[in-house]
Parts: sequence; C-alpha cells; structure tokens
Amino acid sequence: MGRIAEESIQQVIAASNIVEVVSSYFPLKRAGTSYKACCPFHNERSPSFSVNPTRNTFHCFGCGKGGNAIGFVMEYENLPFADTVRKLAAKFSITLVEDATSPEAQESAGRRARLLTLHQEIAQWFHRMLLKSPAADEARAYLKKRGLNSDTARRWLIGYAPREAGFYHTWAREKGFAEDLMAVSGFLKPPDEEYRGGRWYAPFGHRVMFPIHNDHGDVIAFSGRILEANPKKAKYTNSPETELFNKSGVFFGLNKSKRAIHKAQTAVICEGQIDMISCFEHGIENVVAAQGTAFTDQHARLLKRHADQVVLCYDSDNAGQEAAQKCFVKLATEGIFVKMATLPAGDDPDSLLRREGADALRALLDGARDFFDALIDRKTLGVAPDNLRDRMRILKEIAESLSYLTERTVLDASLNRAATKLGVAPDELRRMTSAHLKTRQTQESRQAANQASRQPFVEDTPDYGDEDHPEAAVPAVLIVDNNALRLLLRLCLTSTAARDWLRQGADGPAWKGLSGAELLERAVAAVIDPDKPETVTGWMGTLSSAEQSALAAILHAPGPGAEVDAKRSAEHAVLRLRLDAIKGRMDILKNGMRLNGAPPAELLAMTGEVMSLQKEFLDLQARLRDIPEIR
Repeated sequence: MGRIAEESIQQVIAASNIVEVVSSYFPLKRAGTSYKACCPFHNERSPSFSVNPTRNTFHCFGCGKGGNAIGFVMEYENLPFADTVRKLAAKFSITLVEDATSPEAQESAGRRARLLTLHQEIAQWFHRMLLKSPAADEARAYLKKRGLNSDTARRWLIGYAPREAGFYHTWAREKGFAEDLMAVSGFLKPPDEEYRGGRWYAPFGHRVMFPIHNDHGDVIAFSGRILEANPKKAKYTNSPETELFNKSGVFFGLNKSKRAIHKAQTAVICEGQIDMISCFEHGIENVVAAQGTAFTDQHARLLKRHADQVVLCYDSDNAGQEAAQKCFVKLATEGIFVKMATLPAGDDPDSLLRREGADALRALLDGARDFFDALIDRKTLGVAPDNLRDRMRILKEIAESLSYLTERTVLDASLNRAATKLGVAPDELRRMTSAHLKTRQTQESRQAANQASRQPFVEDTPDYGDEDHPEAAVPAVLIVDNNALRLLLRLCLTSTAARDWLRQGADGPAWKGLSGAELLERAVAAVIDPDKPETVTGWMGTLSSAEQSALAAILHAPGPGAEVDAKRSAEHAVLRLRLDAIKGRMDILKNGMRLNGAPPAELLAMTGEVMSLQKEFLDLQARLRDIPEIR
C-alpha cells in the first residue's frame, strides 16, 4: 500500500455520510435540520455536539472540535489518517487509488489491514469449527450447560480453537497468512526449546473463543475460555496487544450494547463474557464486560462517552468486591456516579438468570445501592462496635474512597451518609478525606515533576499531520474572533454571489494580520462550488484539524437568513474591516503625535517626521468620511 491519491481522499469524503458514520458509534438525536448528542471528546451533561448532514460536518460548541467524517473517526478511534481513509473507503465501497511509496511505508500501512483481515477470517473459521467439528463436542456441551444455544453462538460469532498447532499452519497456508502474522496475533507461538521441545504450539488450543470487537464492529482480538480442568492454566486467555488491540481501552460487547447504554444513560458492568452475553440475550442490553483485565482510566473515559451512571454487577466473593472497589476509583475520577448490585452468594449474573430469569436480575439492578452504602456494609460486616482498631481502619479506607469523588454535591451527600453509618462526625470524615486527597495530589505532582526532569525540553510545535496527508504548520487551535471575518468565511463557502465578488478583488488588505486571514484567502482561492456542499467538505478535508474545527464552528453557528443579500453582506463586512483598520491606524498616529508633539511656541520647529504623521492622519480622516456607515 502506498500514498492514497488526493482524488480518492476527496471521493471518500464525499461518500462518507457524516450522520451514518457518527451514529455507528453512538446515537444521535434529530434537532431541526441537524443532529445532536453529548460530545464524545469531553465531559458534558447537556448536548453540544452537532452534526450537519447538509454540510457533512460535525462541530462541538463545547470543546471546539469539528471537521468531516475522516476527522471524526481519526479523533474517536485514534487512528492514523491513511488507516481512517481506508476504513471509510471499505465502509462505503470506494476503491482507492494509491501511489507507490517506500517499502517501509507500504509495510506499515498494510500491516493493520492484514491484521484486520486475519482476525475476521479466523473468527469465521473458529465459528465453523464450533458448529460442525467433532473436536468441538466439549465446547458445545460447555455452552449448552451455560444456557447458550447455536443461535446465540451465531449472533456472537462464538467459536472453538482446535488443540493442535498443525491445524493453524494448514489453515494459514490455505488462506495466505504468514506464520509471523499468526504469531504476532497470538494464534501460534514459535518453537521454545525449554517449554515445548522445539515445536510450534497454539496458546488458544482447546478453548471456546469469544471475538472482541471495536466500536465499529471489527474483530480485533479474542478471549479464549479453557475447557479442561487444569489449575496450571489460566481460565481465560486474551489476545496479545497489537496495532488493533489495546486491552486497556476495550470492553467486550460494547459494539452491541452502546446504543442501549446511551439510551439508558446507565451501563451495567459485569466480569465475564458469558455474563454479558447472557444479560444481553435476556433483554438487559445496557451491559458490558471488563473481560478479566484491570479496569483502567481509558475504560472509564470510554464509558463516560455513553453514560453518567454505572452499576457494578461483580461476583459477591472477596475477589469480585475488591475488583469493584478498584473499578469505582477510576469511574469516580471521571465524574461517573457508581452503584453496586449485590448478587446472592455464589451467584454471577449468568447463574442468576438461568435459575430465576430476567426479572430477578432486573429487580436486583433496579435496587442497586450507592457504592458507599454497599461498601460500608461489606466492610463493617462482623466488626464489633467496640473494636476501635478495625473501625478506624475502615474509616480510613472509606475516606480514601471518598477522596476520588469529583462532583461536590455527590461528595457531600456520600460523605454525610457515610458519617452517619459509621457513627462519626461529618467534619471529621471530611478532614480525613481532604487529607487523602492532598496526599495523593502531592504524590502525583512529584511523579509528574520526576517524569518531566527525565524528559528533554521540547517547545510546543505545530501539528504537521499524517505523512499521507501533510498539513500546513498551524496552531493546535485556530480562533477566528473577528465577526466580520467570520461572516466573510461563511459567505465565501455558502454563497456563489458573495464568493464571486470576493474573488474579483475585494480589498484584501482590509483583513491582513487578523487571525484567520490566511484561511479566508485560501477559501477564496479554493476550487469549490458553494451550491454543492460536498465540494466544500472535500476542500475542508485538505486543511489542518485546527482549520477544520474553526470552519466547522463558523458553518454550524446561526447565520444570516436566506432573504439576506449575500453579496451586500460581504461588501458590508469588508467595509467594516476597512473601517476598523483605519481607526486602528489613526489611534497609532494620534499616539505618535502626542509623544512627538511640541508646545505652540515651538510649532515652527516641528520635525519632518511629525509633519508626515499629520499628513497621513488627515488622509485617513478623508478616507474614513468616504466609507458609508454600515447598519
């Protein structure tokens, strides 16, 4: 794969329906002629993220991000430009034309595509093995025991990984996948003299395979559940991290449940894949699984895009409850309200559903308590009231957990309830909580300082973009704060009459030096047709992310109505800019005359410089009288 031709990029931009692209990640709500949602790029409670289907652009009025479909997917999935274009091209059936480039660049660009193809095809192979292979009898029996039938297996693409490495070698040769790609993805491991006697082996061998998808539905990894009773082997094995898979930022099942989570504004988190599948199949769809990995800051930020509340539905044993407490810390730091659903001893969501049905689990989730109420009850269970040592330990643990709450009202309410349940004064618990917060902030500051001291000093540098799509050196944020200039940018991109007038030689120096002036000049020179919005969106795709965001903000803001004479509006805007420029120059001249002036008795001795300033001042006054007032 090489550098993507500019014509192909423009074709992808024109074909990518922004509403369809964005709504494939989270739901949009129609608002007049546009669509709205809570912004996925920053925390907010009221929706300020807008999608304009006419202009095929998005813009957030809160954080300022904006642009076209390519820019959205790049930001949302943290993908390189070229990978994003290829992803959207595949989605909208666009055949890309690519220029030749270096072998290294070709390999880098193609590696992710090969990995995606490998994961998709091997998922189908595992799935066929589960449905048809005699070797998968034990896997089918296990799933049947867990209440998952063949229809469920088809909906979730569940599979079976054969035991022997030879099966993988044969399949890979038939499909044209190299051994090194199979090894990188974790499906095969090369010979290891100390462990396997020099033979290739299959780490996923004889396991039930659960495909892990990204938000967009691509298979990017697997989680394999062991079928044999072997205490030396982990019950679940996950794929290694690759260009596709980062276990710190992926939930199992989110690709299916994100709409239900967004609608309910609540996510239910359980521990295992089968728990998640069982919940979903029983109609409780706003659920995800952490798939046995440590809950991270990335997980919390990902959930924050879809919900403001989480119900933890972990096993009731000590390991499950400790995992829930660590999960709370990450969620609370992101400002997510956390509740705990207490399962009966020995149960997980799947066993409760199979024994008592969906209504029982729904009732348990609906009755989930505030995290601190559940935590205090668990911590104080069996602790005698006069056991001061244990009660002080519990008090410190509760205070530390409280220190992670970022919402003041939530903190106050939780703190007061906790103080009442623990029998201490609220002020004392508040003091302990503040002490924990201060200690943690000090530690974080020291860590940041130590890290900074180990890094070479680097000045802020502009973003030059992807090698396949170079951008001009521009600031990370472009602020066009002059209203007249903003209007001219809008008219240049939306009105043929105004655009033609500007192209015929409007007074360019009127806007020289203003923030956004260069962008206006590029817009005037661009080959676009304001009556064909797709040409405007395509041209925007050639700009930097900062310039795209600035233009998206201007195009999404309320503008002059259709009845307004666009050409006349452009003329007035230019006159206003000229007026402001003259007034600014006059102020400079007045200051110069005041600083260089002389008393009346010495007027004849005024220097030639002062005379020159006076003449320019009078000339500017005459020009100012020639400009009609703009109303």
